[in-house]
Amino acid sequence: MRRTAATAPTKGRSVVRTVGHLVLAQAFVGAASLVINILAARSMGPAGRGSLALLLQLTYVVNLLAVAGSDRSYPATAPVDRGARAATADMLRLVAPAAVLAMAALGPIVLIIDAGTRHHLAVLSGFLLVATVLALNSALRTGAAASGVASPYLTATVAGQVTLVAAAAVLTAGGADSVEVWLIAYGGSLAVAPMVAFGLLRRAAPARPAQRHSLAPARRLGLRLLPAAVAGMITLRVDRIMLPWLGSYEQLGLYIVVATVAELAIWPVQSYVDAQAPRWHQRFLQGDLRVSRPLLAATAYGVVAGIGLIAAGHLLIVPVLGEEYASATGLLIPLAVGAVGYSVSRMAVGLAVATERAGSALIADIPSMVVALGAYLVLIPRHGAMGAAVGSAVAYGAAAVLAVASTLAVTSGRPHRRFRAQSTNNRSRPPSPTRN
Repeated sequence: MRRTAATAPTKGRSVVRTVGHLVLAQAFVGAASLVINILAARSMGPAGRGSLALLLQLTYVVNLLAVAGSDRSYPATAPVDRGARAATADMLRLVAPAAVLAMAALGPIVLIIDAGTRHHLAVLSGFLLVATVLALNSALRTGAAASGVASPYLTATVAGQVTLVAAAAVLTAGGADSVEVWLIAYGGSLAVAPMVAFGLLRRAAPARPAQRHSLAPARRLGLRLLPAAVAGMITLRVDRIMLPWLGSYEQLGLYIVVATVAELAIWPVQSYVDAQAPRWHQRFLQGDLRVSRPLLAATAYGVVAGIGLIAAGHLLIVPVLGEEYASATGLLIPLAVGAVGYSVSRMAVGLAVATERAGSALIADIPSMVVALGAYLVLIPRHGAMGAAVGSAVAYGAAAVLAVASTLAVTSGRPHRRFRAQSTNNRSRPPSPTRN
C-alpha cells in the first residue's frame, strides 16, 4: 500500500506533464496553421488555395481510416507500464495496414480530381507523402498519450511545424502558386517530425526489449469506435462545408473566425482524456472507476473556456480583424455553449471507452451528427452563420446528454469476467524497469 500511495502523486504529475506536452504540441500546430493559411492564400489565390484544401481534406480522411479508432482504443487497453517506444511500435502495427488500404482506395480519386494542374503524378506523390506523414504522426501522438512520455512528440512537432512555416515562407517569397509544389513541400516539411521523434525514441532505448502483447482488443474496440469517429468528424466539420452551399462564403468567413478559436479552446479536454485513458481502464478493471469528478471538471472547464471565448472575442475581433467582422461577435455565445457540450461529451465518451464499451461513443456521436445535419439544413438558409453556430450548440448539447447518460449506465456495473481476468494478468506482470 505504501508503494501505491507513494507513487500516486508521481503518476498525477506524469499525467499533468503529458497533457501539457500534448496541448503545447497542438498549440504549435494551430499557430503554424494560421500562418500557413495566410501565406498560401496570398501565394495561390482562392482557386489554388481551394484545390490544396480539398487535397488536404482527403489526406485527413485517409488518416481517419488508417487510425480506425485506435487513437482512442489503444490508450484504454495498453498495459500501464508500456514505454513510449513500445507504444509507438504498437500503434504502427495498428495503423500501417489500414493506411495502405486507405491510400490505395483514395489515390485514384486524387487522379480524377481537377487540381488545377496537369502534373497529376506529382499531385498524387504529394498526396501519398502527406497521408503517410499524418498517419505516422497519429501513431506517435497516441503512443505518447498511452505511455505518458510525450516530450519527444512535442519536440518533434515543434521541429516539423517550424520547418513547414519556413517552407511556406520560401514558397510565398518565390511566388510559387502550383498545387503540387505546395503539397509536396507540405508533406516533406511535416516529415521532419517523425524523423526527429524516432531519433529521440531510439536514443532512449529501454534496458530490455519490451514484450509484445496482443493488439486484438485495441483493434476490435477501435473498429467499433470508427463509426463514432466518422460521425464526430462530420459533426465537427460539416458546418463549414454546408455554410457556403446553403449560405455564402462571406458567412463562412465570419463563422470560421470564431469557430476555429472555439475549437482551440477545447483541445485540452481531449488531450487530458487521451493521457488518462490507461489509468481509467485499470481503475475500471479493479472496480474503482469514479466518473463524477471528471465529468464535473469537464463541465467547469467548458464553462470557463466559453466565458474566456466570449470575453476574448469581444475584445479582439474588431480591433484585430476590422469592422467587417463585427457581426461575428454575435456568434460567440452559441459557440461557447457548444464548447461546454463538446467538453462534457468528450470526457464522458473517454470514460466509457476506458471500459472497452464502444456503445457510449456510438450513442453520443451518431445521433448528434443527425441532429447537426438537421439543424444546419433548417437554420443555415435562414440565419447563415448564426444558424450554424446555434446548430452546433444544439448538436453538442445533445451529444453531452446522451454521452453522460450512457457512460453512467456502463460504468455503474461491475467489470465483465473477461476484464477482471485481464486485470489479474496485468497486475501479475512485472513492471518494466524504465519508461523510454
